[in-house]
Amino acid sequence: MVRQRLASKPLAEVREVMRSAFPTPGRTVTLPVADTAGRMTAKPVYSLLTVPEADIAARDGFAVESRETAGASAANPVGLENPQRVNTGNAIPAGYDAVVMIEDVAGRDGAWSTRKAVIPGEHLHPRGTEIRQGDQILPAGHRIRPCDIGALLSYGIAAIDVREVRVGLIPTGSELVLAGELPGPGGAVESNTAAAAALLGEAGSTCTRYGIVRDDPALLREAVEKGIRDNDLLLISAGSSAGTRDFTAGVIGDLGEVLVHGIAMKPGEPAIIGRIDGKPAIGLPGYPIAAQTAVRELALPLLVAWGFHPPPAERLRARLDRMVTSDPGYDEFVLLAVSRAGDRYAATPLPRGGGTQMAMVRANAYLHVPRGTSGICEGTEIEVLLTGPGREADEISEPAPKRPVQVRKESLPVKDDT
Repeated sequence: MVRQRLASKPLAEVREVMRSAFPTPGRTVTLPVADTAGRMTAKPVYSLLTVPEADIAARDGFAVESRETAGASAANPVGLENPQRVNTGNAIPAGYDAVVMIEDVAGRDGAWSTRKAVIPGEHLHPRGTEIRQGDQILPAGHRIRPCDIGALLSYGIAAIDVREVRVGLIPTGSELVLAGELPGPGGAVESNTAAAAALLGEAGSTCTRYGIVRDDPALLREAVEKGIRDNDLLLISAGSSAGTRDFTAGVIGDLGEVLVHGIAMKPGEPAIIGRIDGKPAIGLPGYPIAAQTAVRELALPLLVAWGFHPPPAERLRARLDRMVTSDPGYDEFVLLAVSRAGDRYAATPLPRGGGTQMAMVRANAYLHVPRGTSGICEGTEIEVLLTGPGREADEISEPAPKRPVQVRKESLPVKDDT
C-alpha cells in the first residue's frame, strides 16, 4: 500500500537527516593508475623512486669540476682538464659537480676551454630534486587529475587504492523506451538515469543503470531489492509522487522505511528519502528538470559528505534583467541564461516548472533562491553558479567584481549553501 505523502520538509533539514542516517560506506578498490582520473585517493600515496636518481645535466655542455673553471672569462679562457660531454637530462659522471654550457666552450677534442666560470651545482639538477623515495605524492581524499596520473607513473606507482561508492539507478514507467527506440503516443525516451549517472560520475562514483521497470509494484520491488543489494546508494527515477502509478514510496516503505516524502524544494518537491538495509534509497521525480535538481541537491551532497567531490562549479556575479518571484517556504533553483552586457553580465531567468529539457540546454547557470526569500528585484546583482566552463558559456570571460546582493526587505540574502 502506498503511504500518504508527508509534509514537505526544508531542504537543509533533509540534508542533515541524510548525513546523520547514512554513514560513509568506506569502500575502497585498487585500480591501475591510468584508470583513476576523477577518483579520490583512499590513503596517502608515497613515491617508490628518487627522481632524479642521480645528478643530471640541466643544459647541453660539458660536465666539469667547478674548481678548474675559476677565473675564466671572455678575455681569459681557462683550459678544462678532463671535461665530459653531456646533453640535457644526462646523468653527471661521478666526481663532477657542474656543467659548462656548450656556448661557453671553445676548442676541439682534447683541448677544450671555457670563457665562463661555474660554481658547484650550476646547470644541473641534483639527485632527488623532484622527489625522494618515501616522499608523499598525494594526500588521502585527493581528487586525481590527469597531471597526477603522469606523476604517479613517473614515481613508480602502477596501481593505487581509491575510494569507491556504487550507485544504482533504476528507471521506472511503462511509457518509457530505451535510447534509439521511437516512443509511441504518450511515451518518452528514458534519459533521467543517464543524466544522473553523468553528474554523479563526475564525483568519482561508479554508476550502474538498470533496465526499465514497468509500472508494477512487484517488478519494482524485485528491482529495488537487487539495486540495494548491489550498491551503496540507490536512485529510483519517477513514481515518487502520489498518482495511481506511483509505487516508489510504497515499495521503499515495505522493504525499509520512508524518512522523507516531500521536500520544500522547487523543482523536485515530490522526492523521497528512504532507508533499506541501512542504505539510502532516493526516489526522484519523473520530470527531467526536477529529477536533475534532486540529484544535484540531494544525492550529490550525500556523496560529498562521503568524501566524493565533483569539480567545483564556477561562480560569477550577474545582474538580473527580470524580477524573480519565489515562495518563501521553499528553496528554489532557477535556470538562467547568462551573457555579457558591456562590462557586466546579465542573467535572464528561464521559464520554471516541469517544463522542457531544452530549458536546461539553453541555460548556462542557475540561481539558488534560499528558503525565506520572497523575491529578487530586477536589476539586483546576484551570484550565479555556472553549469559548464565559463568560457564556453556565451563566451563569458572574467567575472564581474562582487557587490552586495539586494533583495526585498522581507527577504534573506541570496547565497548558495551547497
